[in-house]
Amino acid sequence: MPVILASEAPEHDRLAVVGWVTSGRSSLKCILGDKECRHRLLAKGINWDRVLIGYDGITPVGYAAFKHSWRGPFSPGIRPFIAEFGGFNGVLRYSLFMISEWREWYYGFYLYGLRVRKIGQRQGVGSALLKALSGQALSNDYQKIELEVQVNNHAALAFYEHHGFTPIRTLDMSWLGRLFNIPPVINLRRTLPLPSMLRP
Repeated sequence: MPVILASEAPEHDRLAVVGWVTSGRSSLKCILGDKECRHRLLAKGINWDRVLIGYDGITPVGYAAFKHSWRGPFSPGIRPFIAEFGGFNGVLRYSLFMISEWREWYYGFYLYGLRVRKIGQRQGVGSALLKALSGQALSNDYQKIELEVQVNNHAALAFYEHHGFTPIRTLDMSWLGRLFNIPPVINLRRTLPLPSMLRP
């Protein structure tokens, strides 16, 4: 299954996945609003060099977004938040969103989100995206990929554990999780083989 960096993909392919990318972060809907609201807030601030697109033939059917080196998939700025929610509420929501973003910089290379449409599931697209993600990590000198999955998302946990991710710890999201009723998450990690170990 082909996978390419979205910054190198044709614009029409980026347009095909922009809605999927912005629909993530549903656990923060109390801050970012519903799916349509998240699209308005985030769509114009996507860093396409932090998004991989997975294809079934020539059709985009999945994506993986990631963070490293102080750059993630979104840089929306404060203006969309003020336009959407007004002055005080916009600043407050933007600040809370940035707190949630900053919390993840604890990890070096972080899998921000991965999604495969139904038509691409069980076709190897998710596995291809994880393989390409490993290549991105290694090419940027990271030996570990970290991610978080909600404790009640058993399908995602099984998928990542099948692909070599190991549970490290459970996080209750501290005060942010309690304030906004965000469920606990499990931190998973995969240690990558050194490139020299991959050579015959």
